[in-house]
Amino acid sequence: MKKLLSLIDKYSFSLKVLYRPRESRCNIPVLGILLMTLLLSTTSTMYAQEETGITVTGTVTDSQGVPLPGVNIKEQNTTNGTLTDFDGNYTITVSDGEATLVFSYVGMKTAEIPVKGESSIDIQMADDAQSLDEVVLVGYGKQKKISVVGAQSTIKADELELPVANLGTMLAGRISGITGVQRSGLPGYDGADLWIRGISSFGNAYPLVLVDGVERSLDNINPRDIASFSILKDASATAVYGIRGANGVILIETKKGKIGKPQITLDYFEGVTHFTKTPDLVDGITYMNLANEALTTRGDLPKYSQEYIDATASGENPLLYPNVNWMDEVFKSYGRNRQALINVTGGAESARYYVSLGYYNETGLFQTDPNVSYDSGTGFERYNFTSNLTLDLTKTTDINVGIQGYLSDGNYPGTPTSANISLEDQIFGTALEAPPVEYPVLYPGGYVPGRSANGGLRNPYAEVALRGYRTITRTNLNTNLNLNQQLSFITEGLSLHGLFAFDSFNEQNVARSKRESTYFVDANFPYTEDGGLLLNETYTGTNFLGYDRSNGGNRRFYTQVSVNYDRSFGKHSVSGLLLANRTDYSNAFAGNFTEAIPFRNEGLAGRATYSYDDRYFLEVNAGYNGSENFAPNNRYGFFPSLAVGWVVSNEKFFEPIKEHIDYFKLRYSDGLVGSDSGAGRFAYLNRVESGQDGYYFSENRQYVDGIAQTYYGVDVVWAEARKQDLGIEINAFDSRLSLITDFFYERTEGAFLNRSDIPNYIGLTTDPYGNIGVTENKGFDGTLNYSHQFQELRLSFRGTFSYNKNKIVENGVPEQPYPWLNRQGTGLLANVGYVAERLFTLEDDLDGDGFITTADGFPTQFGQIQPGDIKYSDLNGDGQIDAFDRKVIGDGDVPALTYGFGITAIYKGFDASLFFQGQSFSDRFIGGYGIRPFIGDGGEGNIYTTSLDRWTTENNDAYATYPRLSFSASGIGQTNNNQNSTWWLRDIDFLRLKTAEVGYTFKETFSKKFGVDDFRIYMRATNLFTLSKFDLWDPELNTNNGGRYPNISVVSLGGTFQF
Repeated sequence: MKKLLSLIDKYSFSLKVLYRPRESRCNIPVLGILLMTLLLSTTSTMYAQEETGITVTGTVTDSQGVPLPGVNIKEQNTTNGTLTDFDGNYTITVSDGEATLVFSYVGMKTAEIPVKGESSIDIQMADDAQSLDEVVLVGYGKQKKISVVGAQSTIKADELELPVANLGTMLAGRISGITGVQRSGLPGYDGADLWIRGISSFGNAYPLVLVDGVERSLDNINPRDIASFSILKDASATAVYGIRGANGVILIETKKGKIGKPQITLDYFEGVTHFTKTPDLVDGITYMNLANEALTTRGDLPKYSQEYIDATASGENPLLYPNVNWMDEVFKSYGRNRQALINVTGGAESARYYVSLGYYNETGLFQTDPNVSYDSGTGFERYNFTSNLTLDLTKTTDINVGIQGYLSDGNYPGTPTSANISLEDQIFGTALEAPPVEYPVLYPGGYVPGRSANGGLRNPYAEVALRGYRTITRTNLNTNLNLNQQLSFITEGLSLHGLFAFDSFNEQNVARSKRESTYFVDANFPYTEDGGLLLNETYTGTNFLGYDRSNGGNRRFYTQVSVNYDRSFGKHSVSGLLLANRTDYSNAFAGNFTEAIPFRNEGLAGRATYSYDDRYFLEVNAGYNGSENFAPNNRYGFFPSLAVGWVVSNEKFFEPIKEHIDYFKLRYSDGLVGSDSGAGRFAYLNRVESGQDGYYFSENRQYVDGIAQTYYGVDVVWAEARKQDLGIEINAFDSRLSLITDFFYERTEGAFLNRSDIPNYIGLTTDPYGNIGVTENKGFDGTLNYSHQFQELRLSFRGTFSYNKNKIVENGVPEQPYPWLNRQGTGLLANVGYVAERLFTLEDDLDGDGFITTADGFPTQFGQIQPGDIKYSDLNGDGQIDAFDRKVIGDGDVPALTYGFGITAIYKGFDASLFFQGQSFSDRFIGGYGIRPFIGDGGEGNIYTTSLDRWTTENNDAYATYPRLSFSASGIGQTNNNQNSTWWLRDIDFLRLKTAEVGYTFKETFSKKFGVDDFRIYMRATNLFTLSKFDLWDPELNTNNGGRYPNISVVSLGGTFQF
């Protein structure tokens, strides 16, 4: 410690010199590197004196002879230790020939090997089938794996080390119980929507994410900083979190320091990115022919003459007769991403540290203009920092100080956005609205083409490349202070734990936007007298950058105190937990008074466990939580749970089959979990607002706004979910095969919904709300692992599956006149629409008047209809198609089944892996520009190539992909054909090669030549290909017409070095 203090004094002056209050943030990495240097020099000095005695080398393998990386090797009763490298090799210098080495590894039995003067010791570790010493994360603590009776899933942290910016996009299919969908690929906005066991209730269904015990986001975590990743799924696992854990919990623990010499790990990769799938639109010639057909088939004149079409086809004058593929003009073909990571870990018995720095950079695929003087390109970069320092203040007291954070910068086109229209929606919207023959990309001189005087039908290229730029800067700082005090002087097994955390998030959005004037050339009078293009101004804009900004941010305080007890009495083991916590959250840039009031949640939690002889387990959990969202007399709720477990394989009667089945465990849990019910803040108070309907008075008839009650306060209570879970765990064939599966049932009551069963004539101005929603959710999930050794080849397989089916039991809607109109018994996200039977054919026009009417024996539908238009089912048989004929026709866009499977092969220094992810039972409506041809008021809209399979008088196919074409929003058949129905409902199930990797780890003898302990090169790829019936755009995107930034594929090459 004296050496550490002297070094701090030595460097303190240097730190002061480096610090400048207003210097660029670029000095942050310099300061981080200096801190790393300080730690390295300190620990190197500490360990320099230990490099005497006998040097022992060797290799550690598992029961099948496969090298084990990361085995902890320690000289007994000392602080001297090391870890095995990727090939299972180690080197350690012990004090003398009588020393004893202790080998420990998760899932293996700890081994103690005397040195006895030997310089080479190879060891084969034995499997611990029950992994009794393996510790896993549970709610507010840790337990031995064998004693866990709640439903949870885990994944090895190194499986999450992939070439992506957002960790959440890689979870679906990798860990059972997780449903995930990546809705966009825009850099900086490419997070995934995640649910645990699907959507089980109305309102917010997203899980609680805890990083080092504190509620945080996982979007910007560096995967290499993760030590463990688990999800808690049932009431036994989540009841102690009360309101926060109603939808399941994701637990992430970051890496801590390990005893030993400083170990440095450096990883770098460089990748090439491209879109998984982009919309495939028709060319200009096809577009004009289809537009003419849409008009003439409905009895109107064509829009484009044959001379105009021929002139466009010739390509001789693209300024007057353009033919533009707007997708090619808006997007680049390839981008890049790269990442650099460095971490250092080490320490002595009383002080251990882990420090890491990370950098990620990704360039987007929006086009830029080479002639502008500013950067309007799409890009995202992020700097991560993580530091964990653990100090043993005394033999019974330790403290951990954790600091994590990131700084990110995003650069995007200056296209204006709003609360309802995102950047990608705006850019894609124009590309799908503008026809390919409307105007060229640019006129000579950089003039922007445009036809509409009010600024509509905008130029897609100008929107993405000539609208200025926008920068979004985010900073996030997370701090943890953990204190652990053993209270064995009171009674053995008693301890006290305290946690305080402060998190701060800030965002600055600066827009330097412009909109240039637009011009159009009349093809009838295209040239001036001197032969130049005659540009007619259609919109007057500006050619200088404006300025606008918005700020956001929040801060969170979290305090937690707990008393823990864990003790064994022979074959009996008991443990207990009593915990109190409180969260305070402030929105620093709230938009109204209500949101500006700080949020507070507080609660108590308790747990008691008992086990006998590692065979029988009992666990009781309870949470007592309070929220300011509820009425004062309902502010607190009590949520208990009970769980039992039985390790059948530890019974004597099981011994005859234990040669084949190593481990067999049954568990069951039942309990209540509370949630906030979906009610807003202060929903128990009546709301009176101004600005309502007023009146005129006085001689001058002045208008005065009225004041009215706009919301009726109700006695808001907690929503409660009863969750039941039955789990089975099996290890077989020397633990080569393992299966964990759970069957679950959940019933949630008290969701806060609008009441539709109160008639309007009672005099209320709005329908009141109440805790009336009831839902059910049931399903199963599981994980299957298998591994086998074939001499020097090791193969392993892993598969996961997660299936859930939810339904509405009560939603506050009165009984409907027809059973198919009732939503009770249907899914929470079910798609509702008409049942499309087929297209009308020429044979259906019995009277030959060209229209389908009641005279032809068919019900009335929507406006005038003709052969080729969609025919709907008249469910109630009343002779007309209307709202009474709508029913549930689809499941929604969140899949009921998510699955994944992969295989890994290791042969000598080579390793290769493939992982597939898929989803089933999901669908969405397609529609809007591009999908529904010519639906704009003036017939605007680009068109997908799928429209080529359409009904025509020559192709009288009742099941063609597209109905008879129509032009403009008011065209014949347009209203009828654009109803949401099974005709426009698409299955978006898919199977995707999510990741593939191949690598080679060089032998230690080779690496040492370059001063490296371990060296591995690899090639990784994500989203390589997708198999799906849906081929219009990436099926994960949250869009009905493909108007969203596509997800990306990445192929990267990198290396990992250990020093």
